[in-house]
Amino acid sequence: MKTADILIRDVDWLVTMDGERRIITDGAVAIAGDRIVAIGKTSDLAADYSADKVISAAGKLAVPGLIDTHVHSSQQLGRGLADECDISKHLLERLYGYETKLMDEDAYWAAMGAQLEMIRAGTTCFIDPGSHFPDETVRAMGQSGMRGIVARTALDITATEIGQMPAGMTVNSTDEAIANAVATVEKHRGALDGRVRPWFSLRILSGCSDRLIQEIKRLSDDYKTGMILHACQSRDEVAAARMKHGVPEVERLDRLGACGSNMVLIHMGWASPKEIVLCMKHDMKISCTPSTGYRLAFGSMEFGRFPEMLELGITVALGSDGAMSSNYLDIVREMFLVSGGAKSQRLDPTIMPPETVLEMATLNGAKAAQWEDEIGALEVGKKADIAIFETRLVEWRPVLNPIANFVYCCRGGADTVLCDGRVLMESGTVISLDEELILAEGQTRAERIGTESGLWDKIKPKWPVI
Repeated sequence: MKTADILIRDVDWLVTMDGERRIITDGAVAIAGDRIVAIGKTSDLAADYSADKVISAAGKLAVPGLIDTHVHSSQQLGRGLADECDISKHLLERLYGYETKLMDEDAYWAAMGAQLEMIRAGTTCFIDPGSHFPDETVRAMGQSGMRGIVARTALDITATEIGQMPAGMTVNSTDEAIANAVATVEKHRGALDGRVRPWFSLRILSGCSDRLIQEIKRLSDDYKTGMILHACQSRDEVAAARMKHGVPEVERLDRLGACGSNMVLIHMGWASPKEIVLCMKHDMKISCTPSTGYRLAFGSMEFGRFPEMLELGITVALGSDGAMSSNYLDIVREMFLVSGGAKSQRLDPTIMPPETVLEMATLNGAKAAQWEDEIGALEVGKKADIAIFETRLVEWRPVLNPIANFVYCCRGGADTVLCDGRVLMESGTVISLDEELILAEGQTRAERIGTESGLWDKIKPKWPVI
């Protein structure tokens, strides 16, 4: 008999996302170290493998660990401080005002909270679009056991097309921004046994000079790593880019020779037809964030062209954004929103079926993260990143098509989560993190930041609190 470290067995629906998209009933997965060594029917694997730990997943659905391609880890303590704001106020007053009071230790506890929330949602891998605190995010990953991409944010313009950066906001010179970005990539390459991958980042294009954009793209190519940036996220920013540069944001990138297949463009709800063609031409990846579009009134689902992007072969993945933008980190909820948003926009119930949406949350996320050789599907040889969901719940039953139920019916919240062959949460209890401590630290630090920034007074309840 062969030996394994973990055997997951009795899975009602094991959704492999492999090349044939097999769904194995009464399925099982054998794990040795950080890899899947066998997958198939429980009867076969139970006869072939003995394991140190056996997890029964009877009554449950198992999928590859979900991949969130847009997570602002350091903003977790600002939940609620940026509600009901147009984009210039949202960014320049609220988000960046919050950041002026954020200290290193705050950023660490923010990242701990973000990763706790993602684990509970069934997410095992995330892309952080960049902050001033990548070291703290990596430190938290050392505790949580998640895998992900981090970056040092880069911007070098204080007077942007949409307004002035707030006093106290960290804005580097072009050379300083470049040096900080390089230092982060060099420091974290191969960190945590490869669970961390450092990338290059641009914060918002209106805050970046032409030279900074070109240098960051050149460095991402030279270091053979990825590059992530927000683009075409709102009509206001697109209009401002046209006013200043004569073209919208992705066209500006193309003019600067700064497009490439190693790039993830976040939001993209206001991409022009030409910009969609540029994404197809350069194989640029898209992080679609439907909850942010709804929460901030971007109109990204109403005016975006995500179904067309998918039909053109563009890789479109899903992202949650952050506690100050979408206000939650849950890819299961994003799956429902992106499907429903597209259906409503087109008055077509067949657009964005659940199978397509689950591909966005797994396989497309892996491609966007340049990790598709190791994650995104449950196959022999790939990393043991697995999310298991309980289906013996009233909102799930009856289960006739488990994929449809997962996208249309599930309220989110995983039962058991593994990443890199390590159990992070089991039977609803997160075991890699001290949840009670994280919640307490987060509350205390958020209250201090809200008070010192003056933002708490702006968002207190309109009704009397007695």
